[in-house]
Amino acid sequence: MKTQKLALVKSIIFSLLICLSIFLIFMITISDIQQEESNVIIPIHHRTEDISEILDVVENETNIVKININLNSTNSKQSVATNSMDDIANEKKDQLKQNMFIDLSWKVKIEDKISCLNNNRGGVYLFHMRKAAGTSLRTYLKLLTMNHQMSFHETEGKIINSNILKSPGIMSFTSLRHPVARIKSLYWYEHVEWYYIIAQNPSVAKSYKVWVDAWLDGSEWKNAFTAANPGNTYMEIENYYVKSLSGWKGVGNIGEEDLERAKEVLQMFDMVLITEWLLEGGQARMMDTYFKTSRSIQHIKDVKGNSFMKFKYHSFLARDEEEVDDLLRARNKYDILLYDYAQDLVRYRLSEMFHFDRNSSRVFDENSCPIVPIKLEPMYQKEMGVFRPPKHKGPLE
Repeated sequence: MKTQKLALVKSIIFSLLICLSIFLIFMITISDIQQEESNVIIPIHHRTEDISEILDVVENETNIVKININLNSTNSKQSVATNSMDDIANEKKDQLKQNMFIDLSWKVKIEDKISCLNNNRGGVYLFHMRKAAGTSLRTYLKLLTMNHQMSFHETEGKIINSNILKSPGIMSFTSLRHPVARIKSLYWYEHVEWYYIIAQNPSVAKSYKVWVDAWLDGSEWKNAFTAANPGNTYMEIENYYVKSLSGWKGVGNIGEEDLERAKEVLQMFDMVLITEWLLEGGQARMMDTYFKTSRSIQHIKDVKGNSFMKFKYHSFLARDEEEVDDLLRARNKYDILLYDYAQDLVRYRLSEMFHFDRNSSRVFDENSCPIVPIKLEPMYQKEMGVFRPPKHKGPLE
């Protein structure tokens, strides 16, 4: 009898421990999401409770964007002035004007591309930014191209050839995530999970600090890796976005000119997405409205970090996390500036998209939409694929 009671007590304790572990994992996951969201500015059209709002954006003569919000649930209408120059610090005024009103021709261009898509013409190109929901975006876009019988093209791990973005009929996509959050995700996924789960060789895994120090520009490991893989960005943790978009060749420091070039190239993309905003209504609703697929972008999470592993090994592998994060913020100055620019760009474009009629009577111009299947010019074919170099799981002894 005592043995049975003891076994019952042990069983209850074991069950309680499992429940506690699940609860802790859930709380850590929620904490990670909240931390990521704290790094971004929520877009203006997400600041109301009703996701079904209709946004009508107009620009007046003073270049102040005003939004009229029609709430279906209450049939009320209110006018809200946002991004007023009076509400922004003086040092931000010029930046806001530059970022928010940079390409008035974009709306016409995207209407043409959507017209091609509706007529099953053209193709899709994804410039895959690593650990920024790129794999989920790939799945979504492959569903899109299957539905519309279009070709799919992708580049991952290599600096972009911006001429690809000028290809007629090609609708281009990319996504950006907060630089520090992206790097941390890269560490846990590419390095820790590989050695602890896949390779079953945890003794080889390095701490967060050692791994970051090895992959920063100027380290002995990074110098050798870059020399062996010129033009490759598969394992960049210092100004990765700017390097990928500005034509960086692996030598020299990133500066203001590279940042400006990266902005120009980012602006050339038809669709730029902010990873953190994909879980919210506005950006995902826009994708699902204009690009019909069998699954919403919100529900596609093909590569997701192991939260339990972070919980279990965080104190052992990342005890210096705050110090390392501060270092990464300092060393990723230009990527953070580009990420801020991308948020303004996406915010402006979303405001334009929300009052664009997907089924408008715009005249279809078959000359601007190559027939299916589209083939990129031979000189661009070598730019397609996943460029995964040897030793990317390093640093190795």
